Amino acid sequence: MHGTVPAAREDARGRLTDRIPATRVRVAGSSLLSPKEREVLELLAGNMSNKQIALAMDVSSETVKWHLKNLFGKLNAGTRKHLLDRARMMGILDTPG
Repeated sequence: MHGTVPAAREDARGRLTDRIPATRVRVAGSSLLSPKEREVLELLAGNMSNKQIALAMDVSSETVKWHLKNLFGKLNAGTRKHLLDRARMMGILDTPG
C-alpha cells in the first residue's frame, strides 16, 4: 500500500509536466521581448546598475527604468534577481546565475 502512494504522485506529476509546453514557452519568451528589452536584460545580467546600462546603451536612466518596468511585467517578476531567474528559466537568457 505504501508503495502505491508515491507511484501515484509520480504519475500525477508526470501528467502535469507533460501539459507544460516547454518548447512553446521558449519560443514565446524569445519573441516576447523587444531588442532593447533584450539588451537591457543582458546588461542587467552583467550586474550593471541602471546608470551603467543607460551609459552603455546611450539612453537616459528613465529609458532604462521604462524597459525594466516592461520586463518586470512581461516576465512576471518582482525583483531584478527574479527577473533574471525567470529569463533563464524561459530560455531567453543563457548566462549562468
